[in-house]
Amino acid sequence: MPALEGLLLIGILLASGVFGGWLARLMRLPTLTGYLAAGICMHILATKGFLQHDSLEELRHPINDLAMALALFILGGQFKLKGRGGAPSGMRSLLRVSALESAITFSIVFALSMAVLSDLQGAVLLGILAIAVAPATTLEVLHEYQAKGTATRKIKQLTALSNVWAVFLFELALVLFFAFEASDSSFTAPLWDVLGSLVYGLVAGHTLILMQERVGRENYAVPLLAVILLTIGVCEMTDVPHMLAFLATGAVVVNRSQLFPRITAAMDVYAQPAIVLFFVLSGSHLDFGTLGANWLAVGLYVLGRTLGKSLGVHFGLYGINANKPTRESENPPIGLALLCQAGAAIALASYVASFNQELSDKLLNIILGAVVIFELLGPLLVKKVAVAAGEVSLGNLMSHTSDREGRRGWRTALRATFASHRVGKGQNPATVTVERFMRPNATALRRNANMDAILRFANSSPFNHFPVIDPQEHLVGVVTLADLSQIAYNKRTAALVTAEDIATLSPEEAALPANATLSEALTFFKQFDGNTAAVISSVKTPVLIGMVERSEVLHLAQRLKNTQ
Repeated sequence: MPALEGLLLIGILLASGVFGGWLARLMRLPTLTGYLAAGICMHILATKGFLQHDSLEELRHPINDLAMALALFILGGQFKLKGRGGAPSGMRSLLRVSALESAITFSIVFALSMAVLSDLQGAVLLGILAIAVAPATTLEVLHEYQAKGTATRKIKQLTALSNVWAVFLFELALVLFFAFEASDSSFTAPLWDVLGSLVYGLVAGHTLILMQERVGRENYAVPLLAVILLTIGVCEMTDVPHMLAFLATGAVVVNRSQLFPRITAAMDVYAQPAIVLFFVLSGSHLDFGTLGANWLAVGLYVLGRTLGKSLGVHFGLYGINANKPTRESENPPIGLALLCQAGAAIALASYVASFNQELSDKLLNIILGAVVIFELLGPLLVKKVAVAAGEVSLGNLMSHTSDREGRRGWRTALRATFASHRVGKGQNPATVTVERFMRPNATALRRNANMDAILRFANSSPFNHFPVIDPQEHLVGVVTLADLSQIAYNKRTAALVTAEDIATLSPEEAALPANATLSEALTFFKQFDGNTAAVISSVKTPVLIGMVERSEVLHLAQRLKNTQ
């Protein structure tokens, strides 16, 4: 393909994506839904002869590899180990949740697929494919809405773990099904796919750290891009899938250096164009004809995967009899945020062709049909789960969507996932209360927490002010990051103090009542030096119910001003 034609096609795809994203925002949909719609239009133009399918396919492979690598690198960075004892208890718990969710998803999809396919190998592989989650789609939605908090972190970690399980189990299934059957197949080939991918990831991670520290000189974009392209090239030369490689790369960088936040912050230089191209090209791949031709198998696969993800995560996180939420979580239906599926599942299904072309075609028909549904509905569910968890600010919602934060309980949170509440024209800062735009998933320190517990809490908190509560969950004070820094380096003092001792800010100084108005919040932050304030139920009964940030107050006030 001539260079001019290639550049022209890239320009057309980017322009269509920008236009589609703009339309999606006008319709209060995730921007990537507009990218996908633009891709569908490109597919229609290709069928009419205005574009060449071959040209789109030539672009699809490198763009998909780059976008997947960037997403998987970020997800790998979610696995930060603490200390020398290995994974923290929270990570061990998440591993159990992910394993349970994967087992339930596999079991349901396997049982339903057997009823349609009557093929043990096909049903097993479909069950494994159902575990995989599209990393780029999930991350893009969370990034667009600037979601942050406990639920968002779990969504990212479970997405990464789902793909780890999917790749590992898929390779294991290939060993059991095909390695012993075909005389020209090697028993070690699938095992090398897993081990080789991890080895490349470890090497890539340490290479990136070395390049960044020795020759990076504050340029955090180029070394990462160089390592990603080199790793993809080596994986392709040695015929090793690179999904696990970039998860391992991200994990190495986040655990072996302090560079991960700065590298990911610099990624937008080239990540955003790659993401736009990725989703436009993904949209051009959506085939409604395949969906219609395999509607029964696709419908059962979609049903089984949806049930498996939602029930598996709910049982793993909250237990079978969990009806009442705790103050630590409002039980958002996180499983519904794990339904996006595209490139990873398609790549795995295509890989079967090297062993059994007929089976690969059968799996691809079902996966491609399901991708149409999951790529169109999945982003909406990711957004709505983040909103239901209270981890998207109202200011962001006003520019993207009209949904409101979820309320307490599994059933109520599920209803809130699909509920909406309009905030915009006609609203007055004197009538909008803090309770409506706070982040209700407020975790807190116990008053007797020691320094180790305080530091663990600060490391995982999305805020720079840390509320301290008593056994009745009444706010007794707020620890600031500055105060914590002063005491943490004094070993003798740090060994003696508790969270209550270093909570230098009182509830009167650092908290707003739930019924305080936006106007009162603006006045509060004019006098308050910090960027984050606690939200209490009332002055008389200061039960901690949420947190609110200065930037969210200012953003919302500006939004309301612009809509009046």
